[in-house]
Amino acid sequence: MSTSDLKTAIEKTFELTSLPFGVNLIVMHPDLDSLIDTCLQAGVSHIVLAGGIPSGKVISTIKNSNARSMCFAPSLSVARRLVRMGVDALIIEGMEAGGHIGPVSTSVLAQEILPFFRKSPQLCDVPVFIAGGIGTGDMIGSYLKMGACGCQIGTLFVCASESRAHKNFKEAFIKSSSRDAVPTVQLSTEFPVLPVRAITNSASMRFVDLQREVIEMYNSGEISKEEGQLRIEKFWAGSLRKAVVDGDVEDGSLMAGQSVGLINEIRSVEQIISDLVVEAESYLSECQS
Repeated sequence: MSTSDLKTAIEKTFELTSLPFGVNLIVMHPDLDSLIDTCLQAGVSHIVLAGGIPSGKVISTIKNSNARSMCFAPSLSVARRLVRMGVDALIIEGMEAGGHIGPVSTSVLAQEILPFFRKSPQLCDVPVFIAGGIGTGDMIGSYLKMGACGCQIGTLFVCASESRAHKNFKEAFIKSSSRDAVPTVQLSTEFPVLPVRAITNSASMRFVDLQREVIEMYNSGEISKEEGQLRIEKFWAGSLRKAVVDGDVEDGSLMAGQSVGLINEIRSVEQIISDLVVEAESYLSECQS
C-alpha cells in the first residue's frame, strides 16, 4: 500500500469511529518510514509491525510520538529482545497461522512465553496477545486463562461480509479444510524457501516443479546459485494480490491459517465478534463453576 492509499484508508476509518484503532505495517516494506510517518501524522494510536523484527529507531519513532507499538515474536528470545527495544505489546504467533510462519506451534509458544512473562517482575506488565490457529471463543478463553491479554485473529475475518477480498478468494476459504492450509514445500537446503502457510492450489504445485527444475539446472551448471535463488523468490511476486484482489485462486497465493477449516459461511464482522465473545464468556464461566 502506498502512503497516499494508507492516508485515505486512515481518514475513512476516522470517519467511522471515534475509538482508537491500529494499522498493521510490514517491516520489510521499502517505504516503512514514510508509512509510519503517515500513521503518526494522522493520529493513529497503535502501530502493529509484522513480517520481521523492526529496528530500535522505528520503535523509538513510534514511542516518541505517543503512539504504541505492537510486534510479532516467534520465540521467547525474540520476545525478550523486543521488550528491551521498547515495544509496548507483543503478539505471539505460532505455525498454525496463515502467511509467513515460524517453526513452533501456538500452544507450545503460549506455554513457554506466558508463564515466563507472568513470573518476571520486568516483563509481567507487558501485554501479550496470542495468534495462530484461533477460530473459536473457547480457544480465546483458554489463552486468557493462561495469562494472555487477548488474541489476534485473521483467517476468520477473510470471509466477513465487509471484507474486500474477492468472492473467489472467500469461496476457496469456505470450501477448504484445515489440512488444505499447508506450509510452503522446500526441496533443497541449497535454495531456502520462506515458510508460508497457504491453501494448496495449482500455483503451489507449480512452485514445487520450479524448485525441482532450478535444482537440476544448478547441478548441471546451467545457472548459478544466485540465479536459481532469484527464480525461486520471484515466483510468488504479486501472488497474494492476484488471489485476493483479482480472484485468481489457482495462480495466486491463498494464504490462510489452519482455522480455515472452521469457516463455512459468510458472516458480518459484528456476528463473528459476537459469536467469539459469547463462546469465550461461556468457556470462562464454565471454568469458574
